[in-house]
Formats: sequence, C-alpha cells, structure tokens
Amino acid sequence: MTDPMPFRVSLAEILQTSWKALEGTGLPAGIDRDAAANVAWLESRGLGGIGVLARELERLGETAAWVAPEIDGDGNSVTIQAEGASGVLLAPGAIDWALSGSVVTVVDCVAPLLFTAEAAQRADEGQALVITWGEARNKSTAKCGGGLAALSLDIRTARAPATVVIRAGRPPSTKEGRRLVGFHAQSLRDGVAVDPADWAVIKQAAARVLVPASAQSRGGAGAEVDDSA
Repeated sequence: MTDPMPFRVSLAEILQTSWKALEGTGLPAGIDRDAAANVAWLESRGLGGIGVLARELERLGETAAWVAPEIDGDGNSVTIQAEGASGVLLAPGAIDWALSGSVVTVVDCVAPLLFTAEAAQRADEGQALVITWGEARNKSTAKCGGGLAALSLDIRTARAPATVVIRAGRPPSTKEGRRLVGFHAQSLRDGVAVDPADWAVIKQAAARVLVPASAQSRGGAGAEVDDSA
C-alpha cells in the first residue's frame, strides 16, 4: 500500500486549523495564536510547519511547562535547559531575551525552526537576529530581520535535538531572502501541499475545539498570513 499523496490547503485554513489545535492544548491566550502564525509562516516557505506542529502537539498538554532561563549577572547571556520541552512555549521568551541584546542558548531544543519563525516575525527594520544549531559538518543558520529571512539549512538538523544559539546580527540581504519570498508568493497563489498524515493529526486536535469559522474570522486569518514577511 502506497502512502497518501500530499494535497493542497490554503494558508488561511492552515492558520485557523493550527490555532484551534493549539487552543485545545490549554495554552495561555495569545500564545496559541502566535504559535499558529509561526506554523503558517514555516509552511508557506516550504519549511514543514505542519510537521513541526504535529510533533509539538505530543509535547503540549497538562504536563507541558515553561522552563525558567539561567541568566548571568549582567544579562548578556541567557541559557535555557530545554530538555526536550515544547518550542511553542520556549520560543517567545527566548526571542524576547535575544531582542533585548542577550545571547540566548537553548540546550536540547527539539524545534529550532519554531525559534526561527518567531524571530522572523518579530525582528523589525532596526533589529536582526542570527540563529545557529547543529554540528560543524551539518550546521544550520537562519538570519532574520528587516522584513526578510534567509536559511542555510541542513534538513537533518530540523528534527534532531540540538543546541540553538540566538544572537543579534546582520539582517539578510534582499538577495539572500529572495528564496523564501518566492516560496511565500507561490503559497499565497497556489496553497500549500501538506503531508496527509501530519494534517490528520492537526485536524484531529482542532476538532476538540468547536468554534465555528465565520466569514470574518476566515478573512482575518487570510489577511494576517498575506501580510507576513
């Protein structure tokens, strides 16, 4: 028996369904919405956001907890011992510290791409962040800032636990960011090809939250995705 073929889903549906799935885990208000936006950001740029979320849902729920960082005396260095904890919970705080000027190290991080999406959506014209993870031979680097993002990604490191380092840096050039911009434009035009197994996990989780999708909510979701960098 062959695996089901991928099929296309709109970015608005990805955002709305991911939000419902995350809402059902009991996340604090706002974190679920922001995390869903990160999933849509990744998926619209060919970076497998739905697969990331499917794995993250296994780490969320009653036992999920935010991990307090270890901060040095002057705040220049922040270390988070993630120990496999959910990136949905850890990414917002880690990016907060990095944007305030700290070098942030996340040890045993299982979802480095969520940190990349969080940084890409929050690093503005005046700030830029560089995120690195993986070993020397298969190291991955993301540059985020100025409305652009660029990745040099070894896909083998996207799922394996790794030490992630986030620090201030130079934003990507227009040329460096062109590839992801192109992916995003195509996703807006054609929708996104999702993995049926991962999408089924998200849909099942979302079904626990019975909130009818109004025309206004669908319009808002689409607008938010369309405006993202």
